Amino acid sequence: MEIAPGIHSIPVEKGSFMGFFAPNVYLVVDKSHGALIDSGYSDEESISARIDYIKTVQPDLRYIMLTHTHPDHIGGAVKIGGGTGAEIILHSAEIGQATIPVHKAVEDGDSLLLNGIKLEVIHTPGHSPGHICIYIKEQRVLFSGDHILGTGTTAMRPPDGDMAIYINSLRKLLNYDIATIYPGHGPPIREAKRKIEELIQHRLEREEQVIAGLRQGKATVKELVDEIYPELDSRLHFAAEGQILAHLIKLEREGKASCLRKGEDTHYTIN
Repeated sequence: MEIAPGIHSIPVEKGSFMGFFAPNVYLVVDKSHGALIDSGYSDEESISARIDYIKTVQPDLRYIMLTHTHPDHIGGAVKIGGGTGAEIILHSAEIGQATIPVHKAVEDGDSLLLNGIKLEVIHTPGHSPGHICIYIKEQRVLFSGDHILGTGTTAMRPPDGDMAIYINSLRKLLNYDIATIYPGHGPPIREAKRKIEELIQHRLEREEQVIAGLRQGKATVKELVDEIYPELDSRLHFAAEGQILAHLIKLEREGKASCLRKGEDTHYTIN
């Protein structure tokens, strides 16, 4: 369905559990060309439905712009590209993680043109090293991939996930005039600046909880997860461990905590 002038949302069926919302796929069109933002899973049924929708709305699909290489975002890219002739676009820092052929690598500040529409690449590492958001300045629209979600917070899993870099990437977005965020999962966000500021504050508050846990003698990732997320859905424990580990690595890098006995019995202590 068209959710804004020239911007369409193409539903994707929910695959294996990667959060409570299926991945969003967006189609940006002008009078003569189109670009896809992410591509969803690789199952034949939903890919066929996506290709049929694209050909109905704008047969000349020029680009498939991938925010990052996680399977719920790139799974359909090759088959959709083969069915439409579109070029697959990815940030250069993400190429090494890609399991698919990529036609063009982009960098921060690069732009792709659809006649009157300029799609600007904003490098927003943190969730993954080469994660990008795509910005349309004229419409004040940001496609945020997994950097900002419509509901909840972004998963961070070291070594690819980096909490310090992620927070800096959020702060970077405050320099852009954004009215609406179309996230990789969940509903659109209409108060963009407020949402970004809330996410930064949430991450800093979570960091304080980690510090408090360390001061109480909670020395392992598991102990900290149990302390901070006492009623967490069991399916999200792995993601929560990644969040806490990312915070611990950030604190260690900043000299606020130390890692002891690395390995399976890794312990941390407050400095």
